[in-house]
Parts: sequence; C-alpha cells; structure tokens
Amino acid sequence: MFDEAFRTLFMSKPAKLSHKNNNLIIHGKEDIGIPLRDIHTIVIDTPQITLTSSLMKELAQYKILVFFCDDSHLPSGVFSPFLAHYRSSAILDLQIHFSKQNKSILWQKIIQAKIQNQTNLLMQENKTSTATKLQALQKAVKLADGTNNEAKASALYFPSLFGRGFSRKDFSPINAALNYGYAIIRGCIARNLVGSGLIPSLGIFHSNQFNPFNLADDLIEPYRPFVDSRVLALRIENELTLSHRVELVNLLNTKVLLQGKFYPFHRSITRMVWSISNFICDRGKMIELPILDKESNGREVYESFSDV
Repeated sequence: MFDEAFRTLFMSKPAKLSHKNNNLIIHGKEDIGIPLRDIHTIVIDTPQITLTSSLMKELAQYKILVFFCDDSHLPSGVFSPFLAHYRSSAILDLQIHFSKQNKSILWQKIIQAKIQNQTNLLMQENKTSTATKLQALQKAVKLADGTNNEAKASALYFPSLFGRGFSRKDFSPINAALNYGYAIIRGCIARNLVGSGLIPSLGIFHSNQFNPFNLADDLIEPYRPFVDSRVLALRIENELTLSHRVELVNLLNTKVLLQGKFYPFHRSITRMVWSISNFICDRGKMIELPILDKESNGREVYESFSDV
C-alpha cells in the first residue's frame, strides 16, 4: 500500500533540476542530490525553475507529485503519474455501479468525520459554545447528509474560528491560505485515487461534469480542518508570505490519527483512499477517516526541504 517516499520539497529560488544515478539534482551555486525514492511531493513556487523532460519521466516512474504555482503563488496545476492499477477496468465497472445506498452511507460517514474534526478544533481553541452546537449537528447527520448539516455546521464554524464577519467568499489572506492548503491536499488525494484504480472524476456527492477531481473533492472534506488549524496557527494578517506557504506545504509532514494510530499525513491519505476503494469494490466495510487530535498538527515527523 505504502511507498517509501517521505520528503516534501518546496522550491522558491531559481534553479535547474535534472537527475543522475536515481537522484534529483538541483543545480545552483553548489549541486545538491536527493534520492528520488525519498521524495513524495515537490512544490514549485517560482517561474525560474527549469526541468528536463528526462527528469519528468523519472518523476513519473517514482510516483512523485509536482505542484506548479501561478503568479499569486497559488497552486495552478499538478503533475501526477498515472500509477496504473492492475485491475483498473474491473474497478471502474464497480465504481460506476456503486449503489446509491452505499454512496449515501459513505457520504454520511465523510460528513460526520468532517464535522467531528471541526468540533475538535473548536474545542482545542476553547470555542466551547459553538463546538457543542456542531457536536449536535454531527450526531444528527442522516444518510447522504439529507438535511445538509455540513452547510449548517460551516455557517457556525468559520465565523467562530476566524472571527465574526468572516466569509469563505471573501478575497482575503486567510482564504488564500485555506485555498492553498486545500489544493495541496486535494492533489495528494487525487494521486492516491489513481493509484488505487479509482477514477477521480466519478464522485460520491460532487458531480460537476467539468471537474476532473470530483471524488478528490469528496474525500478532502475530513481533512479540511487540518488545514484550518494550520492557517489559524499562522496568524496571517496582510498577505500570504513565502514562510506561510512553506508551513502549509509542511502540513504533509505532520501526523494524523487514523483508527487509533498516528501516520504521516500523506500516508493517512493512502490508507483512507484504499479503505474507500475496498468499500466501493465490496472488499471490506471498514472506512478509515482521519481524526483531528490535539497532537495531529504537532511536530513535523519527517524532514522537509525549503529552498534547498
């Protein structure tokens, strides 16, 4: 299930990237080599990075995810390897014919986990009154979230967390940070979906015909509060700075509680996706979803590179 990669690279300075002897080579004042097998994700946050086509081929072979950022430093594109699954056509058939009843059950569990994590974060921030209201909404989530408790919870959650008057529709540094973090997690989920044989465009709840990542947008929901927690801790005021962006990418190196055990963030995504693939393919009933614990966003457990 797991690959051995554990490093996240954040590139914000001019450099040429190539490869040699199974290493990523960063050409600068001094050349730096990093084993390709160690790299999970690369974020390229400057237009002054040059990559060779031969390197791109190697990145695909080593299943390395690469994000490209626009002039506003927000992720605007992602390079993800195909990660062909040996039963892709069989899994596609099962995904297409996934029953409405099981979709309803799965979406109920996803929204319950999301609201529970929002509740946990509010409790950590001593927002007890709002947390109690969310807890009641979490317990009342019906199949397919038929009463839209997700939206009701969010309407209470965001103003309580980021201040009265805060709206996710506003153009603000906080929303820019949230969108940045969500985009990184979304890309990691999409990578794992392809590796599991699932088609990212076939969602459970999201069904936009122009969205190639509907299923990733479904599965990111329980992870959003992890991003929210990191953004809150950064105390962003005027703009989303380079150091803020590095900290958001570093979220991939923190630990997440899943089924009573802590995993590196990106490996928790792998476990979640495979459990959902098993559920869709009728290979198992256990759905593993992340829990935001007080230690979840603590110390970084694996090395990350910034401006290497």
